[in-house]
Parts: sequence; structure tokens; C-alpha cells
Amino acid sequence: MKKMRGNYRKFYFSALASASAALMMSAAPTAALAQPAQCDAEEGGPSKTLSPRVGQDIQKLYEFMQNDQYQEALAGFNNLISNRGDSFSAYEKSTVYELRANVKVNLEDFRGALRDMQVALDANGLPPARNNQLRYFIAQLNFQLEEFQTAIRGLNQWIQLANTCGVEVDPNAYYLLAAAYTQINPPNYRAALDPAEKALANQGAEPRKGYYDLLNLIYSELNNNQKRAPLLEQMVNHWPENKSYWTQLSGAYSTMGRDRDAFSVLEVAYRAGLLTTESEMLTLIQYYSFFDNPYRGAVLLEREMNAGNIDRDQDNLILLSQLWSQAREHKKSIPILQEAARNASKGELSYRLGMVLLADEQYAKAQRALEAAINKGGMDARDTGDAWLLLGTARFSQAGPSDTDRWESAKQAFQRAQNYQNTRGRARDWITYIDAVVDTYWTGLRLDYRQNMELCQDDLARFERDQRIRDLQNREPSQEDLDREQARRDECAALEAQGEPSPSNPPPPQDGE
Repeated sequence: MKKMRGNYRKFYFSALASASAALMMSAAPTAALAQPAQCDAEEGGPSKTLSPRVGQDIQKLYEFMQNDQYQEALAGFNNLISNRGDSFSAYEKSTVYELRANVKVNLEDFRGALRDMQVALDANGLPPARNNQLRYFIAQLNFQLEEFQTAIRGLNQWIQLANTCGVEVDPNAYYLLAAAYTQINPPNYRAALDPAEKALANQGAEPRKGYYDLLNLIYSELNNNQKRAPLLEQMVNHWPENKSYWTQLSGAYSTMGRDRDAFSVLEVAYRAGLLTTESEMLTLIQYYSFFDNPYRGAVLLEREMNAGNIDRDQDNLILLSQLWSQAREHKKSIPILQEAARNASKGELSYRLGMVLLADEQYAKAQRALEAAINKGGMDARDTGDAWLLLGTARFSQAGPSDTDRWESAKQAFQRAQNYQNTRGRARDWITYIDAVVDTYWTGLRLDYRQNMELCQDDLARFERDQRIRDLQNREPSQEDLDREQARRDECAALEAQGEPSPSNPPPPQDGE
């Protein structure tokens, strides 16, 4: 609405104020509004000039308007009407109210502008062409104020008079008339059709997007795809970056039974990067399947899934599976199964996926799949026990030589597997094995610690002997010797402070751990 108002103010000031200013200096209407003689004789008072005093006052106020000082201009016109309104000639009254209407338009007082224009028209002091132009402006303001029925009457009257007087009808008048018919309740799209087509036919060399959009809407509401499709073809040529025109054209072709054309339009739009919604892309993918090219459809679907443009839901994964099957690409089943399992409401698919991934030594993925299977549930006791057992295996298989946390996590899974009859024995064996691994690990750490402490004691004793020898020889140690001894003393002190390793006193992590 704000954009329309800005355009309207600019247009109205140019057409109205400029014409009025010219008439302050001449009694003849502007060339742009000149009418045939028979129309000039129909209406208008005898005097078409301003008195010197009124003309001077208007000239000053017009300068305010040119400088966008509309509040000052409004105050001036108000004073002029208050002081001299009673003595205005018909021509002066029409001119003054016409100009004040322009000021009010620029101040967005549209209803006030409408009242002033009506006063100017009712005074009947302007030439016929100017009066008819006022009717046009009044109709525009009624449209702006959403008084659409009134706007329709005014526009129809203006168009009729313009045609009678041989004046070329502004295509914007046809556009506004058609738009007004679409805004009334209920909309009258049939009445809107003729003016909308005339607006487009008379738009000039530069295509006007609003005209095309309006006529496209009317054709759509009237289900006139025979005319709508050619119109949309023009629209995609004028504005190829507009995605909706491509999708609408494809839809129009589809409605007409021209599926091959509908498919081609969507394919071009996709290649241009214009298809962005899931429904648009899925429509194109379905066309690939329909026209015996499932491989391209599967590639497109998988690519857009990976890009996050199409949801990885159950329906779309089923469609992808079908496309790969049609294309005889059966090896693609594993990633599809992985996606399907992720979106399944029960754990069965995740459990099966976990078994496949574990056999393929993809332990981290197997762990995630099996955890998902257990969390989702819905499996029988046998499969649930197997899931816990396989989960323990997947976790343990990822453990490094000192990964006590992962060993413990695996043990917890095996302990859960002991609760199921079919996995109890194997789970117990795994727990025994993990306990042995853990015990061996801590035994080795304690042995290393003790050996290192013995080495520290030996080194510290050696440092004492070396110092006594230097004292007997009355020899000072080198700084290098002192630094090396101190570094070793610090190392041994840190080792002693650490204490013997145990599960409650784990050793500090080494570099890279």
C-alpha cells in the first residue's frame, strides 16, 4: 500500500499541479489534456482565468508544493479559501480545491483530498478535459481508499467520456478498473476480464508486471487455461527469475493434459535454480518416473535430501527406494535402509540396520542404529536381547588400548543382555572377558608405576653420590648438570604425587588421547 501511495502522489502532482500552474498563466488547457471542440462545449463556465490576486497567491503556494513543503502549502490554501472563498469564480474555486487536493494527497489525507476533488468537480469551473481528469483522480482515490464499487463507477464514467471525446484512455485506468472488480465481494472476474486485457494490450513497449499478474489471476479464476498458458509463456520470458510463473505455467499445461510440456517447464526451472520447495521438486521427480527416467529422478531426490531441501521422511524414502528399483540400482538399498530406519516409529528397522553395519565393521554407525532400535522399542524379547548384545559388541570394538570408559559402556550393554534368555550366556562370557581386560590394564599400569618409582629412587641416589664426589674434589657442577638433575627430580616428584594408578585414581591423559 505504501508503494502505491508513493507512486500515486508522484503521478498526481505531476499531472494535476503542473496543469494547474500552467492555467494560472493561460486560459487554455494543457496540450496533454486538450479535447476535441465538441467535448469542450459540453460543460465548463465562461471564465477560464484567475484574478491577479488569486493567481499571485496560488503562485506562492505552488512554490511550496514544488519544494515539498506541503504543510505550509496546506495552511496557505486554507487561509486563501477562508479569506477569499466566497468571492471565487467557478474556475478559481475548482483550481484552488484541485491544488489543495494535491497537497492532501502528498500528506496522505486521502479522504480530505477526495472531498476537495469533488468540490472542484462540482464547481464546474474547469475545461471539460480537466473535469474528466478529476473524475479519473477521484476514482483513483476511491480505489486507494478501498471504495471499490465507487471506483468502478467513476472509472467507467471516465473511460466512457474519454472514448466519446477521442482521448486515448490511460492503460492504468483499465488496470485499476479490472483490479477493482477483483476486490469487490464477491469478485466479478468476468467483468474484470475486458479491462484487464485492454490494459495489457495498451501497456506500451515496456512490460508492466502488475498488468500481467492481474490478467493471470483473472484467467486462473475463470479456468481459462487456453489463454492463461500463452500469457504465462510471455511472463516467463519477461521475468525468467520469477519461480511462481514457471510453476504456474507447468500447472496450466498439466491441467490442459500437456504433461510433457509441464515436465519440460519444471525441468528448466529446476536447472535455473528456481525450484526451492519440496512439493515443487517432488512433482518434477514424479515426472521423471512417469516419463521412464527413474535414475535421474532418484539422483535428484537423493541430492535434494542430502541438501536438506526435501524431508527425509518415510514417504520420500519409499519413493527413493522405488526409483532406484526402477533404475535397477539395487546396491543403493543400504543407505536407503539407513534413512528409513531413522524415521521408523519402531526399532525393528534400526536393529536390522545395526546388524548389517556391525558385519561391515562400521562400529560407530552400528552403535547409533542399535541404540535407536532399543530407544524406539516395539521389538520382541529375542530381538531386544540381541540388540543389547550387538550394542555391547559395537561399543567394545571402538575401544582403544586404554579406553576404560568405552569398556565400561560395553559392559553395561552386556549386563542388560543378561536379562534375556537367548543372550544370557554370551553376554556373561563378554562380561568375564571385559573384566579380564580391565584387570590386565590396571595391573600393567601399577607395574609401570612401581618400576618408574624404582628408577626415580635410583636416580635420586645417584645424584647424591655425584654431589659428594664433587664436594671431595672441590669441583662445582656445570649448569647443564644441575638443570638435568632438577628436571629429573621434578619428574619423580610429580610421579610420586600422582600415586599408584587405580580406577579411582586414573593416570593423566597422554598426548593425543
